[in-house]
Amino acid sequence: MRLAYPVSISVAGILCFACGSKPEPRVPAGYPASYAKQIEAAEREGELDVLSATGPRKVSGIIAEFHRRYPRIKLHYVEMSAQQVYDTVRRQAENGGRTADLVWSAGMDLQMKLVNDGFTQRYVSPERRPHYPRWSNWKNQAWAVTAEPVVFIYNRRLIANDQVPKDHAQLRAFLENHPMPSRQRLASYSVANSAVGYLYFSQDQQLSRGFWPLVRSFGGNGALFYGNAEDVVSAVASGRASLGYDIIGSYALDVIKRNPAIGIVVPSDYALVVSRIVVIPAAAMHPNAAKLFLDLMLSRSGQSELAAQGMPPIRDDVADPPGLDLRHAPLRTIRVGPGLLVTQDHLTRVHFLRRWDVSIRAGATARRQSLPASSAKPSA
Repeated sequence: MRLAYPVSISVAGILCFACGSKPEPRVPAGYPASYAKQIEAAEREGELDVLSATGPRKVSGIIAEFHRRYPRIKLHYVEMSAQQVYDTVRRQAENGGRTADLVWSAGMDLQMKLVNDGFTQRYVSPERRPHYPRWSNWKNQAWAVTAEPVVFIYNRRLIANDQVPKDHAQLRAFLENHPMPSRQRLASYSVANSAVGYLYFSQDQQLSRGFWPLVRSFGGNGALFYGNAEDVVSAVASGRASLGYDIIGSYALDVIKRNPAIGIVVPSDYALVVSRIVVIPAAAMHPNAAKLFLDLMLSRSGQSELAAQGMPPIRDDVADPPGLDLRHAPLRTIRVGPGLLVTQDHLTRVHFLRRWDVSIRAGATARRQSLPASSAKPSA
């Protein structure tokens, strides 16, 4: 039985693989012999519904490998935004129905909220040791499968390489020196309309005393705000903005491959490291198939496939993708755990959004007041 998603939800892609002839269950090397029973149970289920905030192309290698290993299991892959993923799983569970079997999203705080509110199940993967950092797993219910830096991007046609800001303080100075209507505008997320944007900004606030002065400089610069990374990148690529703030590194690498006019900066003061978290809902219709897919994602071969798509792996025995060598970068990892729930508190969010608006308006007001008198209309 397949889940039917309401047409009001934006579904970006669905991949299905048909059943083949039944192979003998093959237990991966190093797994317990009892794993054969899990494979058999998954094959009896016969299907797997994956709900993800990551495009199917980014995981095509893992999907192909899953099909090769388990051809009797039909895999359905649906892409939505991080907020839609959360809302869909929660709504389905609260209505007493079945949910997707495996949920994968970079909305770390939203994934942890599903765990905290009792909508996920526990699974002890054979891959849990020894190559994973302790921070990447929360009680075997939330699994980080990537460790991706958050970076700046810039348009090389508008900013020379030696002039691009290299850290957050330099970015603030750059924006203050290029107030509206300069072409050197910044583009980033709409904090009220982007779940990942809110996550990144709220983490920035915890890490940097200079965050709110930086937001004030956004207002003075006339920064552009969008609901998703695609629109932020489009603004930079088109020249509507010269800089993009808080873009996940794997997506930035994809952009550079398509458009060499785009440059990337891993901030030299600190770089947030975010993860795409996997959970298996408590009401999953095909939980055994979900466990097979999670194990594949966590395996060395699965992590290598993710790295090949520009997503830095969580495992310590798989190399980072070219273009994102993070061995010497000042990384600030967002740990998987209940600490992510702080910013999901309603009053905390309301306070953050209010302070954001005040800071943006203050920056815009300061810009207007700094305009030279000659720019004002002459009196009659």
